[in-house]
Amino acid sequence: MMKKTILTLFMAFFAFTAFAQNKETTIHVPSGYQGFLEYGNSWHFNKAMSTGINLSTTHGFYYNGHVFVGVGVGIDFDENLFMMPFYTNVRYLFINDKFISPFLSLRLGSFISNNIGAYGDFGVGVRFASKRDFAVNVMVVGTYFSKVNYGHDVSEVDEFGYPYTQYVTERISPSHISLRLGIEW
Repeated sequence: MMKKTILTLFMAFFAFTAFAQNKETTIHVPSGYQGFLEYGNSWHFNKAMSTGINLSTTHGFYYNGHVFVGVGVGIDFDENLFMMPFYTNVRYLFINDKFISPFLSLRLGSFISNNIGAYGDFGVGVRFASKRDFAVNVMVVGTYFSKVNYGHDVSEVDEFGYPYTQYVTERISPSHISLRLGIEW
């Protein structure tokens, strides 16, 4: 079900992009410094299949109007975990002089939570540009976090029938997919 939904979204984005490219207009081609602010809703793959929120900001430079390289920081949390990734971001913008353009984004770095681990993020999206140095981005992202320690209370009953609570720590993977919206200036 989820695969069909994501595939349908990709096809709709690219069909809409191809249709919209026929307009003869001029926009601001990205160059020099660029900043991004992004918000996303995520669906985690851990045992609880929880949902979460991620926020990030990235700052860097566009080279030749197609390639962006920058660094950033974010927060990623759900009801059980809080993670703060630090990363390097590379984006490739396929068409830089049209209102609508597909792009690819790759983030690599590490994160801080109750321990330190590896972080990776790959996204496919669409950029909606303007005549000024401003754009809106929509993308589907797969995010990898190395496993973290997750502690929680477990209620049990002893051999005499008395309930007790025990604190249990286990290692879980907070990796997830997300739908991310962002602005670029």
